[in-house]
Amino acid sequence: MGSGKYGAISGAISRMQMMENISEHLAATKTTAYKRSKVSFEAQLGEANSGMASMGVNYARVTREVIDFTPGHLEFTGNPLHLAITGDGFFQVEREDGSSGYSRKGSFQLDPDGQLVDSNQRPVLTADGAPITLPYPEVDIAVDGSIYTKGDKGVPAVKIAQVGLFQFEDNSVLQRAGDGLFQPSDDSRPVQHPAPQLVQKNVEGSNVDMMREMVRMTNNKRTFEATQKALRIYSEMGKKMADIGLIQ
Repeated sequence: MGSGKYGAISGAISRMQMMENISEHLAATKTTAYKRSKVSFEAQLGEANSGMASMGVNYARVTREVIDFTPGHLEFTGNPLHLAITGDGFFQVEREDGSSGYSRKGSFQLDPDGQLVDSNQRPVLTADGAPITLPYPEVDIAVDGSIYTKGDKGVPAVKIAQVGLFQFEDNSVLQRAGDGLFQPSDDSRPVQHPAPQLVQKNVEGSNVDMMREMVRMTNNKRTFEATQKALRIYSEMGKKMADIGLIQ
């Protein structure tokens, strides 16, 4: 009886964790380049742990979070320093401790020193790992990340720098590092993207589908209510068994 109650409780806790995941997605619907995550559940058999076949009760638990790197839609901003990645790839930025972080959030700007930085003032790096300094924000950026001065009155455009775009062999090794950054969970190293596809004056939107998340929320709520009902039934059955024991 107790094992059934514990199974219902574990199911309710798992559904609460799922609701947290859904709530996070809904809150990030308008966050630039946000990537939704898929929660993975595991059913742990009681009999596998106890060695007793009669104890075959499932205990559900969340085992890990898998980040969905499906590209979001393009959002036009008109800002010449904004870049959106189409397809696979990540920008590389320098963190405060000197390490590298990887991001798809291309809402770049210039700091007071003319250095190209992200929205958290972290320097954006070239393919060689060097910071980028621009004379002014009105520049042309090609699909491969090459930055050119604007040619005017017969003066040809000049290449100033090139924004680096990198890719990992397996994106599943990446984990969230805060502030829209990702970092590998092991010693994996990215390589320079062989065919970058960047779109100037655009940023990548969130890949969260609000309607899909609302459906998930409704289904999750119904399942949670079912686990609550099962828990009440087990509690009532346990109370009746206790009453029978007192009578005997």
